[in-house]
Order: sequence, then C-alpha cells, then structure tokens
Amino acid sequence: MPRRVKIGRVVSTSMANTIVVEVERLKQHPRYKKYIRVRKKFMAHDAREQAVVGDTVRIIECAPVSKRKRWELVDVVARGVGPDVELKPEAGVEEMLRARKEAEEAQAAEKTPPTEEAEVSAEAGAAVEAPAITETVDSTQPVEQPENNQAPAVGEPRRDQDEEVAAG
Repeated sequence: MPRRVKIGRVVSTSMANTIVVEVERLKQHPRYKKYIRVRKKFMAHDAREQAVVGDTVRIIECAPVSKRKRWELVDVVARGVGPDVELKPEAGVEEMLRARKEAEEAQAAEKTPPTEEAEVSAEAGAAVEAPAITETVDSTQPVEQPENNQAPAVGEPRRDQDEEVAAG
C-alpha cells in the first residue's frame, strides 16, 4: 500500500525533532451539500529541525516514531509568509498566488513613498470635526405632545387622522 502524503502549514516547533502540521481540506456536508473547511493536526518527525512556524511543508506517512508521531517531514514547500517566499514547482496553486500577491504588495509599498500633500491632507482631516446633525424645529408651530406617551391601540386612527376626518 502506498504511503500517504499531505501538505500543510507548520503551527508549532516547540518539541525536539517534532513539528505540528495543520492540514486543511474541503469536505462536503452530507445533507446540505455545502463545502466546509476541515482542519486536522498531525505530529511529524523533523530530524534536522529545518521547518519553522508558518512554513508550508510536505509530510509522508511512516512507521510510528512515538505515541502520536506517525508522519515524517519530506521537504519544505514554501518558507514563511513574507515576500521572500521560495516555492517549488510542486507547490499548490493557492500558495503560489498568495506568495506572488504578497511580493507585489511589498514591492508597491517600497516604490511609492508618501507625498507631502497626502501628509498635509491627513493632518488637516484629523483636525476638522464633523458637523453634528441637529434637527431644527419651527418655533412658530406648536409641538404636539402625545397623551401619556402611549401609542394608539391597534385599529384606532392616529390623532392627526382624527383631525383630517373632522375637517373633511
């Protein structure tokens, strides 16, 4: 039987010669047919301690090394999550797209320094207060106050409707 291979992200390297790899997959709900992200953690043997937290790694099934370790590190597919990510051709499409996008964003941030006009407008915008919205009332018209501050019962017309009926 062939040995199973999984690709996941390293979430812990706190133990000696051991990494914890989180593998994410999509599973279809049996009743609702919606795809759900399912995550599972595997403990893998890393004899050379070459993986660090955040790396995308490939692990392969092996004979039990300890009570919970039944996987071993094959290779590091992608290093970290910064702009210096090195990808091998076997890496998944998602990782490559994410790495390219992050690299482009980092280059764009380096090439466009903030201008003086933007800084001045930001400072001016911070000092200006937004005008408060106030409701104006015509002082010549009397303000009607409801009796006992209660809403009319269900089915009863409002007071302003009574006045219209009486006037008409």
